[in-house]
Amino acid sequence: MKKVITVLLTAIAVSCVSAQNEAESESQCPSNSEQRNITAYFEVPEFIETGLTDGSMERVGGVILLLEDQQVIAWVRKGGQMGQVVESGAGLLHQVSQLSGAGLTGLGRLAAGVTPLLNISMAGYSLIEHIAGVRAHEAELERIYDRVSEEFQRDREVKLATALEFAENTLLVDDAEYGRTATAQVNSDLMAARRQLTEDLANLYSAEMSTTNTELVLSNQALAMRVCLLGTRLLLDYGHEDAARDLLSTCVNEQETQTTRFVRKWLGSRRAFYFHESVSDEYFDQYIRIERWLRGKHDVLADIVRESRKDFWVHDALAPLDAPALFFQIDEDAFYKTALPSAELMIENLQRLQGMQLELQSMCVPTFAEWDAFEGDAGASISDHDGFVMLVNQALLEGDSQAGP
Repeated sequence: MKKVITVLLTAIAVSCVSAQNEAESESQCPSNSEQRNITAYFEVPEFIETGLTDGSMERVGGVILLLEDQQVIAWVRKGGQMGQVVESGAGLLHQVSQLSGAGLTGLGRLAAGVTPLLNISMAGYSLIEHIAGVRAHEAELERIYDRVSEEFQRDREVKLATALEFAENTLLVDDAEYGRTATAQVNSDLMAARRQLTEDLANLYSAEMSTTNTELVLSNQALAMRVCLLGTRLLLDYGHEDAARDLLSTCVNEQETQTTRFVRKWLGSRRAFYFHESVSDEYFDQYIRIERWLRGKHDVLADIVRESRKDFWVHDALAPLDAPALFFQIDEDAFYKTALPSAELMIENLQRLQGMQLELQSMCVPTFAEWDAFEGDAGASISDHDGFVMLVNQALLEGDSQAGP
């Protein structure tokens, strides 16, 4: 065991070195810490609202970017005591999500019955909360598998349970050296579980997209992300910040590929039927939002119409509407009524993972522990606030492009 741990710690050290140059090149930290000027808001400030509305800013999970130079202008963070904060249809997070065009009404309905959303940020959530999130997701995935098959991934389940217990035990031992050693072993088990989840996703891609398989896709994706975030948080808590960034970058790249594959599959190959008058505005708007994400640009309508117009005159292209009796009547269980919300939920979770990556790249205090405790220069007592808050880089807004926290 000592030999294994030594090898793993060596691997972490190597990855720290390999990630250091990349992290330094991506960091938006100023050389002069006196340039820091961060203000906390408990409502979305007017200039952020304007930026999200006019397209000069973009929300990626829990961060707000200035599109012109892709710099992080604000971070959304949880406040309040552990377990008290729940995402709802009101408050700052809901407001900023709506301003950024996310159809969270549909997401909320789907997530309530399938799988919860990821955390909105890395900071503000304790290691215990990350462990609890993985446990809840594992239980949900096991429930779905047990409903359709007696053969659940028991090997992965056992390894993951062992890793979670080991992670909890490290919190009970007041020994930093033991914690660093234990983290290497825990992460080895966590990454083995993550690889199995990624393989399961690849297998699900070739399967029929039934309701059950859609649930499995969403739950596998979310659990794979949570496992990765737990590993990242463990590395951060024990001072391996460069290795944490490297691990998170690997997970983002994996999930970008998987998410794009499933979203394209859910949309279907012939998309002219989304323009049919029987398709409600709500679903049409969802479709356009998803196409914007796939194409990476805002103005997509002309491109979509140009690609789809040949299908407007082909009756067979409307067959997915499932209207055997009346050609232009849509069945109540039309496939896109599940596919579109599923795609939006998968994209939202991916963007939250990407947002945490951007958060770590743009945090400029010396250590993650300090960033986790940072409440803004205004002293807004984020830790005493029940809900979500927004930290805004005022110096950057005032024209200092090198400014950061």
